[in-house]
Amino acid sequence: MKMLFTEVMGNQKKLMAAFPNDDLVMFDGPLDRDDLIHEAEGAAVLSVFIRTVVDREAIDSLPDLRMINTRSAGFDHIDAVHAMERGIAITHVPAYGPHVVAEHAFCLLLACARNLVRSDHSVRVLKRFDFQPFQGRELRGKVLGVVGTGKIGAGVIRIAQGFGMRVVAFDIHKNDTLARGYGFPYLPLEEVLERSDFVTIHLPLTADTENLIDRAALQRMRPGSILINTARGGIVDEAALREALDSGHIHAAGLDVLDDEAHPEDDRLLDSENVTITPHIGFFTRESLDRMFDTAIQTIGAFRLGRTINEVPLEYVKKIVIHTHPQD
Repeated sequence: MKMLFTEVMGNQKKLMAAFPNDDLVMFDGPLDRDDLIHEAEGAAVLSVFIRTVVDREAIDSLPDLRMINTRSAGFDHIDAVHAMERGIAITHVPAYGPHVVAEHAFCLLLACARNLVRSDHSVRVLKRFDFQPFQGRELRGKVLGVVGTGKIGAGVIRIAQGFGMRVVAFDIHKNDTLARGYGFPYLPLEEVLERSDFVTIHLPLTADTENLIDRAALQRMRPGSILINTARGGIVDEAALREALDSGHIHAAGLDVLDDEAHPEDDRLLDSENVTITPHIGFFTRESLDRMFDTAIQTIGAFRLGRTINEVPLEYVKKIVIHTHPQD
């Protein structure tokens, strides 16, 4: 069986050991549409990561394709609806380590609350060892608004408990067991924004969530609050966020995602001193990569035996916004 893997990140030997009798085509980086169509000709299985877009044209050009596997939780880089209409299975890695992204959300929150990046720059570049410009904010006793309480959001709530924070949450799919266990209420989004000192986003990018945090939503946030986004760039209206930051209404933002990650040089938030940006590294640990590839190998192995596991959640498939500059 021919299988094509993109963005293997040095895992060629692991894949060859897992599928010794198959025809494997592997690339360390992503492929654009033309290269993908050319290299995947005759492939039954396509295993990609977040920077290889599998759109309608690519799917229609690969008649032998039987499964598309993405080694990520999100799948907004794949036209899943069209693939399923063609009888192609779509699988993902539902839980490579939600705690990893939750940890990074708090990394960004602490960096913003304690002026970490600007104070480091002051010492290293400006040669100033002066604490006066960098008065920070405590987390203990503050209200954390968690927008999205899936696996990652639940991990954030667990960490927040350790910091002594109070949690309020919004999600259209409420987890009552989680709420009872950690003692937080579910509220309408507007109330979460109004009551929170810090807001952190953990939603998939769908037609319903695109630009969910728009100008009106940002204005509902408490003056001087902090916004964290480790989910998808398209959930936040970046123009509106820049306005809110420049006006001082939003004190700071910590972002692991941008609206157009393929062209960061054009992003309007790059030159804002109140924004801390990391290049989508929330998932990127040695341990999480091992889990991603182990799960992908298990999923593909099961498919070869006639079983489909780790299919993408159907409730999101028809709502997903397909981006040609995808993001997790």
